[in-house]
Amino acid sequence: MKIIIIGPYFPYRGGIADTNQELCNELKQNGHTVIVLNFKLQYPSLLFPGKSQFSNKTSELKIKSQRVINSINPFNWISIAKLVNDINPDLVITSYWTAFLSPCISCINKLIDNKINTIGLIHNAYPHEKGIFQKNLLKLFLKSIDKYISLSKNVSKQIKLVESNKKGETLFHPIPTKFGNPIEKKIAKEKLGLNSNYKYLLFFGLIRKYKGLDILIKAMSEIIKQNNKIKLLVVGENYESINKYKKLAIEENVINNIFFKNEFIKENEVKYWFCSSDLIIQPYKSASQSGITPLSVQFEVPTICSDINGLSEYIIDNKDGFLSKTNPKDLAKKILFALNSDLNLIKQGLRINKKKLTWKRFVNKLIL
Repeated sequence: MKIIIIGPYFPYRGGIADTNQELCNELKQNGHTVIVLNFKLQYPSLLFPGKSQFSNKTSELKIKSQRVINSINPFNWISIAKLVNDINPDLVITSYWTAFLSPCISCINKLIDNKINTIGLIHNAYPHEKGIFQKNLLKLFLKSIDKYISLSKNVSKQIKLVESNKKGETLFHPIPTKFGNPIEKKIAKEKLGLNSNYKYLLFFGLIRKYKGLDILIKAMSEIIKQNNKIKLLVVGENYESINKYKKLAIEENVINNIFFKNEFIKENEVKYWFCSSDLIIQPYKSASQSGITPLSVQFEVPTICSDINGLSEYIIDNKDGFLSKTNPKDLAKKILFALNSDLNLIKQGLRINKKKLTWKRFVNKLIL
């Protein structure tokens, strides 16, 4: 098949761009012809909360993108639709994760020839921060595609509340491979200069309010009362002020047991942070799904996540991970329980999941 992917791709950074890159590689490996239509302007700089939208690495890609889409120029959207029609693909797959881009990608899809099949790969039905017209903008996108694919039951449920009759399917978040394979904990700790006498908890990824870092910091107060040889690694770029979390750590008297690394981690360094850690902690207050969970599976590090929609469907408690209520007391209790458990049994469950949640299986289900 000839397939066009519409969405962010290198040199853009982040989970959606990474997912598109791995999707394209798998499609190509399966014998499909893949063309990527990438953004030349995704977010205006004034609207982007992070330090940069772009990767700082030099990447050798199997598939290169065409940076042609301007998210705020309707005349550009018309020209992109014409480009798609001129290419005349069998299938167009468009990523959806934020209402801001809905007018752009919905218009492009709407102007694509009806004979071309269109699929929306929906990562988030709604943004994590509340905004106006989100439901209407999701509906606009859904009306522009033939079928949707979601990565969690939670997102599919949200979609059905907007367009109950829309054709769609719930798949899963595939395991990423671009970040490398597991390495020995001793080697990873040495690389990062971490003390081998401590056990480490990892909070990884963009720091945003809904991710519940405050819950985890408060939980640390109880944890170190029980075991002072436990440290928390807070690793990722902050999309809100980091000072309030550092102030909270001081108030909770846990600042000496927390290491803040507030920057976007390079692709080739991700494995060191995961493989240094005994547990990955996701104390989220809400979630569509999480790209951190499949990363923890890839590196075979057990996860403790909140028992909420979008996360809990990926975890069987005490079998391939752990589930916690979204409060500091229960999270502390669960972390201490997990550290005293036989984590090798949990890792066996992760290895089973690793064989199931592959890109090959995902693409086979996507391209029927």
